[in-house]
Amino acid sequence: MKIAISASGKENSSLLDPRFGRCAFFAIYNSETKEWNYLPNPGVMEGSGAGVRAAQFLLEQKADVLLTGNLGPNASSILTSAGLKVFSMPEVTLEEAIKQYEGGLGTPITGATVDSHAGITRVDSSPETQQPQQQPEPPLSGKRIAIATDGTDVAQHFGRCQAYTLVDITDGGAENLTVIASPGHQPGFLPPFLAEKGVKCIISGGMGARAQNLFNEQGIDVIFGVTGPVAEVIASYLAGTLVGGESLCERGEGHGDGHRNC
Repeated sequence: MKIAISASGKENSSLLDPRFGRCAFFAIYNSETKEWNYLPNPGVMEGSGAGVRAAQFLLEQKADVLLTGNLGPNASSILTSAGLKVFSMPEVTLEEAIKQYEGGLGTPITGATVDSHAGITRVDSSPETQQPQQQPEPPLSGKRIAIATDGTDVAQHFGRCQAYTLVDITDGGAENLTVIASPGHQPGFLPPFLAEKGVKCIISGGMGARAQNLFNEQGIDVIFGVTGPVAEVIASYLAGTLVGGESLCERGEGHGDGHRNC
């Protein structure tokens, strides 16, 4: 098991830092090998969205448990929807924090403990794509969204992505995050495939015009021109700040039919 701790330094004697998004380091403790690893927190360099970047970083490290002080709503939604267990701990040494956790101490965190400071909008910022789509309506409770996914990022092509990340939007944030392998790119197949899974909104980097119409016929909203880590996109959607741009599909032979390249 990998246990992550928001840390003020790179020693076992360093104190746990209660500021999740702004801590200097993350200490990663392997409970099986008893080994420690110290990694700089990339979130501390963010002007805004520090908690979201830190949460994405911990998912990339495949942490199972987080020991920290406080979490904002966006970071909390990302971590809990991914199944990572979070516990609030006092400002003790990192070594003591592990002892307390293994002794059954620590308060489980299942939601935000502090307010959000800023939302995040991820759109393609090149001059050619400065025609943003209309901002979607605020997230609806019970609404399921699908994000075309390659690795941990939004895929450039909705139809040729590796997988789809499905997330249920609830009053409390995002729940039931699951990743399903793409069934492959067949003309006209994906819109009804995702509709059968209860999807009401599809988010991707690129999509052809015909595909957009097919999704609309299934009652599925479309947001394209989106880039960046999936975790940040989910947080941005929850905050109501996610907007799209022009399709990022490569323009080549067959682009106009919405299938061959998109």
